[in-house]
Amino acid sequence: MTARHGPYTVLFVCTANICRSAYAEAAARASATEEIAFMSAGTHALVGEGMDPPMAAELRGIGDAAAHRAQQLALPLAQEADLILTMGAQHRRYILDEWPALAHKTFVIGHAARVLAELPPEVSLEGVADHLWRNRTVQKGDEVADPYRRGPEAASVAARQIDANLAVIVEALSRLSLASRHRP
Repeated sequence: MTARHGPYTVLFVCTANICRSAYAEAAARASATEEIAFMSAGTHALVGEGMDPPMAAELRGIGDAAAHRAQQLALPLAQEADLILTMGAQHRRYILDEWPALAHKTFVIGHAARVLAELPPEVSLEGVADHLWRNRTVQKGDEVADPYRRGPEAASVAARQIDANLAVIVEALSRLSLASRHRP
């Protein structure tokens, strides 16, 4: 196995990159170790726009909403990521339609959280995407509904769902990152 150069990178994807994926990036950055990097992009991004105010309010000081600027999902960005987590199945389908070779590292966020919650001890950080690929399933609740223009309540529901998924995902990746540093 080759040594890792740079942090393990997770890319969050939604539609416009101003609500769900933007929130996930900011919240994950606030809770992760420096060995894990987080980015976000949109399949139909409102390029250059900041985070939608109701979603930004949900950060409640745990992340930096002001620093966010929406960006369009592009092949180089997707290729750079070790793991791509989409907010919905339609975002995953978009990636698979555009770049089928990225299928092995592209998953809906709820699926990733479910599988990573029961991660076997033999899975390494570099093996996370392969493990998710071998354990592909779909369940109700895997997707995070789009809160855009649906008010503060919808933003709160989306943020809490993302937070619950991130609690599992960030903890698992952080634990694996720490273990990989201590491996002989």
